[in-house]
Amino acid sequence: MAHVMEHTLSDPTAFELPQDLRQLRDECLSLHEGDKGSVPEQIVADADAWSQHTDDEPWAIWKARRFAARLRVLPVPLSPGEIVIGKPGLTRGELSADFASRVEAAQKALESMPRDPGGDTGHFHPDYAAMFRRGVGGTLEEIRRRRANASEHSKVVFYDSCEIAMQAFSDFILRLSSDCEHMAETDPARADTWKKLARICRNIATAPPATFHEAVQLMNLIMLAAWYAEDHSQANYGRMDQTLRSHYEADLTKGEITQREAFELISCLFIQQNRMHWPGGAVGVIVGGLDEHGDDVTNDLTYLCLMARLATHLVYPTVGVAWHKGTPAALMDFGVKMLATGIGDPAFFNDPVISAGLRRHGVSEADSHYFMNSTCVEIKVAGASNIWVASPYFSCTEPLLEAMQAESEGTITPAADFEELLDRVKAGLAKRPTDAAKWCNDAWDERTRTGLQPFADCLISDCLQRGLDIDHGGARYHWVEHSWVGLANLVDSLIAVHHFVYETGSMSLAEFFAILQNNYEGHEAFKREIETALPKYGTDTAEVDELAKNIAHFLMDTTESNEIGGHRYVPGFFCWVMHNEIGSKTMATPDGRLATLPLADGAGPAQGREKNGPTAAIISTTTWDHEQALGGLVFNAKFTRSFMQNPENHAGLRSLVETYLLRGGFETQINVVENADLRAAQKHPDKYRDLVVRVAGYSDYFVNLSENIQNEVIARSEFSAV
Repeated sequence: MAHVMEHTLSDPTAFELPQDLRQLRDECLSLHEGDKGSVPEQIVADADAWSQHTDDEPWAIWKARRFAARLRVLPVPLSPGEIVIGKPGLTRGELSADFASRVEAAQKALESMPRDPGGDTGHFHPDYAAMFRRGVGGTLEEIRRRRANASEHSKVVFYDSCEIAMQAFSDFILRLSSDCEHMAETDPARADTWKKLARICRNIATAPPATFHEAVQLMNLIMLAAWYAEDHSQANYGRMDQTLRSHYEADLTKGEITQREAFELISCLFIQQNRMHWPGGAVGVIVGGLDEHGDDVTNDLTYLCLMARLATHLVYPTVGVAWHKGTPAALMDFGVKMLATGIGDPAFFNDPVISAGLRRHGVSEADSHYFMNSTCVEIKVAGASNIWVASPYFSCTEPLLEAMQAESEGTITPAADFEELLDRVKAGLAKRPTDAAKWCNDAWDERTRTGLQPFADCLISDCLQRGLDIDHGGARYHWVEHSWVGLANLVDSLIAVHHFVYETGSMSLAEFFAILQNNYEGHEAFKREIETALPKYGTDTAEVDELAKNIAHFLMDTTESNEIGGHRYVPGFFCWVMHNEIGSKTMATPDGRLATLPLADGAGPAQGREKNGPTAAIISTTTWDHEQALGGLVFNAKFTRSFMQNPENHAGLRSLVETYLLRGGFETQINVVENADLRAAQKHPDKYRDLVVRVAGYSDYFVNLSENIQNEVIARSEFSAV
C-alpha cells in the first residue's frame, strides 16, 4: 500500500505513553538503580544438562539441550499493563539456604565443562524477516525436511540440534500462553488483554505472525530466548521499519491497528528491552536508508520507532537513521527536532559509505544496504552475519610512549629525525592487530569444537540452507572487527613531539618523557603551551590533518593485512567506555593530557580541542576515508540546549550534519545538553535519573557513568552556534 502519514507524525512529541506503559517505564528506572541480578535457575539447569553429556554425544546436541533446559526454567513474570510480554525474572539479593546450596553444587559440577573458547557471541542480529515469513512451525518443517535429505552425518547432527532448539522455543512460547490464560483469571480487570496475549502466543508458537502485534511479540520472545538461553547478550531489533512494515501496513489497511496503537506496541517492546539489559551496554535500531532496489524505505514505522524512543526515554534502544542523499527532508527535520529535546537520538549513519565498505568485503549490493550497528556503531549485515566486534580495543598512544621510554632508557638509539620516530611508532601500532589476530584466529578455530549455537543457526542466513553451524561458517558473512582508541591523542602528541624535539630542538625525547613521567608536575607552563600554542586535530589545520590521514590509513591498512578465519581483519575507531578504561591505565601523553584521564572519545578531535568550531572539526575528521572502518567510527558533537530551543537554529544543525555526511563521514551523534545541568546531575543524581547522554558510540544514563566519564562528557566543547 502507499505510504500513509498523519500530520501527527511530523512532531516527535505527538504521542505520549499511556499510564500503564508510563508506570512500566518508571519501574525500569527504579530497577536500573540497583544490581541487575541473575537467573540462578539457569546455573542449575546447565549442570543438569551437563550431567547427561557423554563423550559420544555431539557437542551441538549438548548445546541444544542446554538451550532447551534454560528455557524450561527461565522465569518470565507478567506485569499489569504489558501489551508485549517477555522479560526475565531476575533474582536480586540473597538466595534461600537450600537453593544457594543447589547453585553452589551446580557451579562445582560445571567446572568439568571445557572452558569457553572466547570470541564474540553477543553481538547477534536474527533474520526477523525470515522468521516472520516461516514462523516457528515453518522453521521446524524446514529443519525436518532438510534433515531427511541430508546424507552427511555432520549435517544430520546439525539439523537434530536445530530441531531441539526450535522445538524448545515453541514450547517456551506455549508456556507463556498458558501463563497469560492464568493471568486472565487472576487479573479480571485486564482479562481481555491477557486473553488476547494468550491467543497471540498460542499462534506464534507454531504459525507465522499474522498481525503487527503478533510480529512484535515474536520479535521480543526471540530476543529474550537469544539473550538468556544462548548468551547473545547484545542481540538487537535491527531494521524494524523494514521487517515489521508489511504487517503494519496490512493491519492499517484492514483497520485493525492505528498509528497510536503501533506506537504503543513499539514502546512496550522498548521498555521490555530495558528489563533484559542493564545500563552500560548498547542495543540499537536503525531506520530509514535504502532497500535492495536503491529506493528510500522511509515509512510510518520510521517515525514511530523514533517517537517510541523519545517517549520511553530509557537507555535502550538507541535509534539511528541510515542517511543517503535521497533521505526525505521531513525525516531529517524530524530528527533534528528530536535531538533538540536532549534525548541524543537519532544518530546518523552514512548509508553510501557503509554499504561501499561492506561491498569491499564481498557483501552483495542488496545486502550491503541492510546493515546494522551491532550495538554501538560496529557494522554487520543484519540477519546474515557471524561477526565479532570490538575484538579488541587498541590504544593508539601506547606505541609512542613505548618508543619514548625505550629511547629514554637507552635501549634503542635516538631517532635521527621525526620520520624515524614515526616509523617506530607505526611498527608498534602494527604489532597490536597482528598479535590480536593470532589470538582471535585460535579462538575462531576452537569455536568449531566447543562453540556452536543451534538457536542462532535457525535465525541466521544461510546456516539452515548450508547445514552448517554459525561457528562452522554457516552464516553468509563472517569476519572480526576491532577498534583503535585515541587517534586524536596520538596525532596531537606527535605534533607536540615534532615541534619541541625535532623542529625547535628545545628538548630531547628523553627529556619530554621525563616530564610525562612526572605528569607535567612543575611544568604547568609547558603544558599550557602545548594546549594553546600548537595546532590540534579538529581545527582544520592542513599539516595536522595530513598527519591524521597518514596514521588513520596506516592503521586501517595494517589491520587488513591480517586474517582471522580466512577473512581480513576489519578496523574501527570507536571506544564505547574504553577511552576511559585505557586512559585510566595510561600515563600523561605529549598532547597535554594528564595521566589516568580518558583518551579521545572517537575519531574526531580530543575533548575540548575544537577551538575553530564544529565545521572545522568536521573538515578535519573527514580528510581521511572512513569506508574501511566497519569496526565502527564515531564523531561526537555537543550543543547547548538553549541554542537548540530556538527553532531557527534547527536548519543550521541539519546542515552541519549533512555536511559531515556529504563529506564521507561514517556516523555522527549529538548531545544537546547544558554543562550546568550535567554538573547539577553530579551533585543531585536522584533528580536526573533519566538524563541520557551520548558517550562514545552508545548512550547511557549520565548519573550511572563513572566520574571520569562524566567529566569527559562535560569537557567536550559546548557549541552555541554552527
